[in-house]
Amino acid sequence: MGEMDYYTSIGDTGRRHALNKPFSDPDVHAKLMQIGAVLALLPPPPSDILECGCGAGWLTKLLAKIGYRTTGVDIAPPAIHLARSTTVFEGLALPRFEVASAEALPFGIEFDAVLFFDSLHHVSDEASAIADAYRVLRPGGVLITSEPGRGHHDSSRDTTAKYGVTEKDMPARHIARLAREAGFRTAKIHPRADEIGRVMYESCRGGSPVTRFARSSTAGRGGRAIRRMLWTRMDNGIVVCTKSG
Repeated sequence: MGEMDYYTSIGDTGRRHALNKPFSDPDVHAKLMQIGAVLALLPPPPSDILECGCGAGWLTKLLAKIGYRTTGVDIAPPAIHLARSTTVFEGLALPRFEVASAEALPFGIEFDAVLFFDSLHHVSDEASAIADAYRVLRPGGVLITSEPGRGHHDSSRDTTAKYGVTEKDMPARHIARLAREAGFRTAKIHPRADEIGRVMYESCRGGSPVTRFARSSTAGRGGRAIRRMLWTRMDNGIVVCTKSG
């Protein structure tokens, strides 16, 4: 399983990138939009949040900066070592970081939200991970996922070949179905803000005059954003699953 060795394999440059995410990402603007949508759907601070597949811990630390009580878990010990190596924000105590599999979380019923942010598609058994998220949530708690949908497996073949990591398609409708089977009362799918943002703020260069006008006008971009939202929501959407209160 390449996830265990990934943070060793990527070298110093890769580890620096992992520690400085999302600001080290070429598409940082889209990543911040994706994060913003998740923040809008989380319960308010100071709720107890568990991030599964936290990697180097950048999002767990960002949530702590906002005022959440945060815990991050990752199956790879080198990832947790990185997460514990820097506070990122001055004066902020480190969140709790633990080496753990998402399918066998070492916790009781103690969280208001469990978050998978671009990480569930790396899990070997996503159904077991979703079921264990349900177990550790308090009544009324939520599981939130923001994952890549169809085509991700094929587009990640080079990464899989190089590092041996798991790169699955993880459509929102598939997650919602597994959540209902695990016992969640509801599983609602919301559009990802970065999917809409790519349309609303993309370049207006190129194409015919009519195309350029459609791209440059608010109405034209808004219409295209709505079409993209309806097209991608069930695939790349954010899934919010609620445990009965």
